[in-house]
Amino acid sequence: MKTTTRFFNLLKASATLFVTVVGFLFSADDDEDRPLASGSDLFGEHNFRTGNMDSGTDPDGWYEEDL
Repeated sequence: MKTTTRFFNLLKASATLFVTVVGFLFSADDDEDRPLASGSDLFGEHNFRTGNMDSGTDPDGWYEEDL
């Protein structure tokens, strides 16, 4: 009886470890809120009107200095 209890405790601990590792590996922890465009999102100022980064020359855009 003692061997059977040890086996089930080991099986339960292994299943818990497996679920934890799989959950850690497949967790959706993406820091990106939006997809990158063709290079324009990699530099510039944040345009609050469009929600993207651009060169800061949009005549209708709202930038940090406008706030």
